[in-house]
Amino acid sequence: MASTYTSTFAPNDVTVTISQGGFSHIVSGFSEDSIVSVERNSDTFTLYTGADDTNTRIYQANTSGMVTLPLQQTSNSNDILSQLYLNDKASKDSSGLFTMTIKDNSGRTTFFAEEAFIARVPDASFGNTMQLREWQIQAVRLEANYGGNANFTPEDQASLEALGGTVEDKWLP
Repeated sequence: MASTYTSTFAPNDVTVTISQGGFSHIVSGFSEDSIVSVERNSDTFTLYTGADDTNTRIYQANTSGMVTLPLQQTSNSNDILSQLYLNDKASKDSSGLFTMTIKDNSGRTTFFAEEAFIARVPDASFGNTMQLREWQIQAVRLEANYGGNANFTPEDQASLEALGGTVEDKWLP
């Protein structure tokens, strides 16, 4: 049976937190239409098919991903990310790496990378409307949990638990 509970997603409850040493910053000033996008750099498995239609799947250990943060040109987070980038560029060592956590606080989706760095600074433009600065952050060994935002039906809970997962009490009706 399909889930029949109504889901709730609150875009303003998605948080992106960047930490480095004793410093921590919650990114703010996102674009109107997009808060954050996360894209894996590699498929987990790739399929190899031989000439005789024999198939092998090849496991790719690469768990890195690219995180894109589209920020309003007026966001103070641009200053924070710029300084992180400048510090990293000047040091040219691992001291510029930072930790990144992305969480849908109205649901169960989370992403975490203990090591991340600014891979590409945004292009800049100015006009008569709000312009965006799209920061591209490389997340090394990106841990991901793709979750929903609705309470679990007893059937969905049983299915998840049969697969070895658990359901927090707050997601039970």
